[in-house]
Amino acid sequence: MAVSNGCAPDPRVLRHARWLVQEKHEVTVYAFDRHQNLELSEVIDGVDIVRIRVGKTPYGGLFTTWRGVKKFREKVGKLLKDIDLLYCHDADMLPLLKSVKDIPVIFDMHDLHHTWILMKKPKSVIRRIFALCMKKRMFSLAKKVDLIITSSPGFTTWLSHHNLDSHSIENRPKNNDKLDFPSSPVIGYFGRVREKAPFLLLRDALLNFSEDECKPSVLIAGDGIHANEVAEIFNSATEIVSEIRGPFLESELPIMMSEISLMFAMYSPERGNITEGALPSKMFEAASYGRPSIVNKGILMGEICENEGLGSSVFWGDVDNLKIEIMRLIGTSVELSVDASREHSRFIEEINKLKI
Repeated sequence: MAVSNGCAPDPRVLRHARWLVQEKHEVTVYAFDRHQNLELSEVIDGVDIVRIRVGKTPYGGLFTTWRGVKKFREKVGKLLKDIDLLYCHDADMLPLLKSVKDIPVIFDMHDLHHTWILMKKPKSVIRRIFALCMKKRMFSLAKKVDLIITSSPGFTTWLSHHNLDSHSIENRPKNNDKLDFPSSPVIGYFGRVREKAPFLLLRDALLNFSEDECKPSVLIAGDGIHANEVAEIFNSATEIVSEIRGPFLESELPIMMSEISLMFAMYSPERGNITEGALPSKMFEAASYGRPSIVNKGILMGEICENEGLGSSVFWGDVDNLKIEIMRLIGTSVELSVDASREHSRFIEEINKLKI
């Protein structure tokens, strides 16, 4: 397996790697230690993780990120000896196809990778050209793989419009023990902080609470290109009690979930992957511990959230309704009725077709 992050953690990568190990395969994950601050190697549940450094490489950059990922792929390509399967996590790993021959290749499309380049400066002409080139390259290379899986049925539909067959394996965890709620309401956000707009929306909704209403506090954990700016948004909003933490380990998630009442998982529709069917992993993770989520209304994530009773959905920008739904969900417990077991079965069924 190859992935262009440090896998520290990447729940999807580790989940699928564990499933392969359970089927008696030997799995090595080559991960990109972009900030050069992770263990160079470790074993997690029988999965060998080898982290590679090529110099510090930021997330969200343009030429610096492109150059760093290219160097990472070149190093990984030289290590792909005597393997029976190449598993490319996301489109930026597809060029590794040229390093192997006569073995099956999986393309696991976590996201619409070409849209990420637009997040920092969505109106940049240079970035739009770059994104278009990435998209065309992805289509060209994806036609050469043996199996495409995606993280969302929305992405599977999107690929079908471009004459590519794929199978959806959603980021659903196993069900966990339900946790007691904290003594006072807390809204959580756990994950990459890639944009400011959702947090400005959340701040405005919380500022709408009157003095006699029980205003929730906020707990944000994770890193990302806008982490410092989001921290400043809440640090400067003195009317809101907030706690900002950095990156966290997967093993810390149960304790963190016990500290929140609900998960905030709304995203700007300007991000190309949102309207195309992206599903927030944090919605499923939260539900696995009994926590409801608030997500975008009118798109796939909202439909699944409402249909499965995982929380509530709100139209983007609707501050008043966001406040109302926050109040309604406080103290509400939910159940993840469809968990990892369904996705596990789907995954193994597709893997077995490759006859590795």
